[in-house]
Amino acid sequence: MKPKLLLLTLALCSVMALPATDYVMLSPLDTAVLPEIPTKDHGGDVVRSVLNKNGIWQNTQRNLRRQNFSDKSIYKVMKQLYQYTHKHFVTFPVAYWSQTPQGDSLLVSGRVYLPKNRILNGIIVANHYTMTSDEEVPSNRVSMEMIFLMKGYAVIMPDYVGYGLSREEVHPYLHWRNAAQTAVDLLNCMPELLDYYGYSYPKDVVVTGYSQGGAVALGVARMIEENYHQENEWTVRKLYAGAGPYDPAGTYLFSMERNEMGIPAAIPLIVMGLNDAYELGFTLDEFFLDPLLSNYEDWVVSKEYTVGQINQLMGSTIMSELMTEDALTLDSPQADMLYEVLLWNSNVGYDLQAPAYFLHSLEDEVVPLLNSINLEAEMPDKEEKTFDFDYYGSHMEASVPFIQYVYQDL
Repeated sequence: MKPKLLLLTLALCSVMALPATDYVMLSPLDTAVLPEIPTKDHGGDVVRSVLNKNGIWQNTQRNLRRQNFSDKSIYKVMKQLYQYTHKHFVTFPVAYWSQTPQGDSLLVSGRVYLPKNRILNGIIVANHYTMTSDEEVPSNRVSMEMIFLMKGYAVIMPDYVGYGLSREEVHPYLHWRNAAQTAVDLLNCMPELLDYYGYSYPKDVVVTGYSQGGAVALGVARMIEENYHQENEWTVRKLYAGAGPYDPAGTYLFSMERNEMGIPAAIPLIVMGLNDAYELGFTLDEFFLDPLLSNYEDWVVSKEYTVGQINQLMGSTIMSELMTEDALTLDSPQADMLYEVLLWNSNVGYDLQAPAYFLHSLEDEVVPLLNSINLEAEMPDKEEKTFDFDYYGSHMEASVPFIQYVYQDL
């Protein structure tokens, strides 16, 4: 197989399912079920060489564009990537304690990737994009972020509340504090795990994420800087965030003005996710029209459909065809209340201290560019902050140059 076929993988999609295994309990650490990890790793130079070639990434983007980033095409190339790289790392799903948005203890899940080489360049906290099917989440499938292992990093990925072991919970979509908490709690489990295996590692971490994961990544960096730096001696070496909904309130207003939502599946996720997180008391009929109203339980609560499938089932991107009249005006108490909690979940204006790279395509049809524009405009300290706005194609197409930049910059 030609090396360039490897890089048809770069769509930031988790599509390669792993054999079913038990979750490894991290808090407290259950050493009885931990897999053995060889102390030596041979090879990998060919894969690293291929991933460092710019032309390969460009070919990847073109090939995936031709196939509309279909699940089938991504599955095929992700399987190829896993076959080429899996001998260089060990990965397993993990269980650990975090909390609900209300602060109650909750057993959650995620995935840990550990390279065989015992000397780590660092730990990468990778945060996934919007997922609605439980089969997609990190604890159930390998993710694109496994390529960072080839640069000598351990990679950790939370499922977020509402998926994996916490599937019965409502996912608090765009509640950045809760998603970031699940990531930081996983990070805080790593010293005991890495010490058990005999890894050496620095206490500064790399944080990354695209789309929803971009907003979560910024939240993780903020949470570490504000709350965990002194307690656990973690620092953020660098943040990489792509096309994130950093300004959800601004996005809500923008979408109402245009009467269109680039990702219709986000409508029920936002409304009912924040409704549950803040106990707002919303009812479905206050916000949704049919067919969403009648099928909410099946399409969303079941967590059996992907975002693309839900978008198709909803059948429209026009908000007035999906949402009630009251949901589309701040004159109604329900919409006004939703807008307020969206404001609470904005990180626009946060004084980020870590170096950072933010990418957003000027052609993004899913996450409005205003999110990154507002973030840049309101960021107090712009030193060591790079905002990369260019014509990178659609939201999905732009994920390729984003992951390329992260990989080659590490």
